[in-house]
Amino acid sequence: MSSEQIRRRKIERHCAATIRALSGNPEAEFRRERLFMNGRGVSLYTPHLAVDVLTHPIGRCRGVADAMACRLVYSDSQLHNHRMPADTIAKLVFDILEQLRTESLVPRGLVGVRGNLNQGFDGWCRQCRGDGISENELGLLIYGIAHIVRSRLNGTMQEQEVEDIIESTRFRLAPIIGDELARLRETRRDQEAYGDLALSIAMKISAIARETEGELMDQQTASARHRLMMPPIDNEDDRYIEGVLVGAGAGAKKSEDGDPGYYIYCRDYDKQVAGESLYRLEQRVTLRDKLDKLVAAQAISIPRLAQRLQRIFAIESRAGWDYGEEEGYLDGRRLGQIVSNPSYRKVFKQEKNSPYSDTVISFLIDNSGSMKRQRYEAVAVMVDIYSRALELAGIKNEVLGFTTGAWTGGKSMKAWREDGSPDYPGRLNDRLHIVYKNAETTWRRARYSIASMMNPLHFREGLDGEALQWAGERLRNLSQSRKCLVMISDGAPMDSATSNYNDEYFLERHLKYVVSNLEQSPDIELRAIGIALDMEEFFEQAMSVDLTGTLGNKEFQSLELLFSR
Repeated sequence: MSSEQIRRRKIERHCAATIRALSGNPEAEFRRERLFMNGRGVSLYTPHLAVDVLTHPIGRCRGVADAMACRLVYSDSQLHNHRMPADTIAKLVFDILEQLRTESLVPRGLVGVRGNLNQGFDGWCRQCRGDGISENELGLLIYGIAHIVRSRLNGTMQEQEVEDIIESTRFRLAPIIGDELARLRETRRDQEAYGDLALSIAMKISAIARETEGELMDQQTASARHRLMMPPIDNEDDRYIEGVLVGAGAGAKKSEDGDPGYYIYCRDYDKQVAGESLYRLEQRVTLRDKLDKLVAAQAISIPRLAQRLQRIFAIESRAGWDYGEEEGYLDGRRLGQIVSNPSYRKVFKQEKNSPYSDTVISFLIDNSGSMKRQRYEAVAVMVDIYSRALELAGIKNEVLGFTTGAWTGGKSMKAWREDGSPDYPGRLNDRLHIVYKNAETTWRRARYSIASMMNPLHFREGLDGEALQWAGERLRNLSQSRKCLVMISDGAPMDSATSNYNDEYFLERHLKYVVSNLEQSPDIELRAIGIALDMEEFFEQAMSVDLTGTLGNKEFQSLELLFSR
């Protein structure tokens, strides 16, 4: 992921957390500047809820998040949608009035929330003025009615600048909708009664807009008006219904994990390779030497780390008896010594236990291009040290990587183009899975293969969902009773070819599907380590680590913290 994408996702996650906290609804999500409930987009047409989290101030983003939470708490969406008029302008005004009603119901004691709502609304107003929206007939009408109704509901005065702008609109609307405006505040706690007034106002505003239709095509403000006055989201993504892809391209094949919404256009060029096959031996020797120097520079004792890991993953097994102890079980063979020497005390025995591990841990490492910027060398150091420590502790482990065979598609995309480029082709790149170390190979034998991670030339793009599915299947084929899978990544899946010709969240949905299946599976313990980014959006149990600087005991507590919860 690019730094811009990482920042966008962080802000969206904070907004989503705010919405869930205020509304008390754990199913609420905020993605693409849209509100989602149970994975489906919520239709909101209010223009001041449209926000770009990268370009608009954080205060406005907080205001929009709080406003969306108000909508969930104080509005019955079924009642609102049932009464929604079909006319575009009437629909817009009706939705604005309902949104303003919900915001006015925030208790006075929630000073911070009310302040955020003001920031969100004021930010939209300033944008309207800056883009010239309030100078257009329709824009001025919408801008004016929003301010007039908000002032009525909250019992507040407008700024002088706003009053000057909307004065003519207020004068024009007073004889037409004055009666409805006067009753809005007293009915704001009764959505149905308020809705009658709002619907009447919306239809009258729509009629006024139609009378001035000739004014609406002003070229100077057409683009800005479209951005601010039209709904901030679509009703639905009509290619997906309840997560199921409709109309996948000809030639697309269902995914191997049964996800009904995930298709793969071509599997002919997918590969699984050993890490040692990526680079010549001479290169890997150089890379291993570099990795060894980096490992030596870290402030970590591998034997001590092994002892800590052993306590987490190993179990005690019986290994005979220790005889001649001063306490424990009485040793019948030494009863004669008690008779001959009553002061002799070493006539007891104790069970002798030794640690035994029936665990295997698989590290699945994101080898996408963005990891080049997120300290891929530090990830290689961390995984190499963990592999050595686990082996000392008697715990099997394997190291896997995933990327794609090419940038922006590969032979798969070429095949798709030769087939006429059908719509919605599904996954559209060549998959490349890498085995740096398998569970049965010792670290010493695999060390030059692991060193291939130090060269990022093969780091391209990421198909995270398929990689997790692959790693999970490998674990299931091993004999150990406890199977642990740890994904190490810097964010969400990204393959530009797939994203360009499907919807933007095609790969993310599949990752969530695979993660959900693995987390519900009784035979695999799934965890995630995020590099400079939290992975909790996808994984129930995840943590973020900072790999800048020298790695010490804190950075190497990840496995202990993740698997001792």
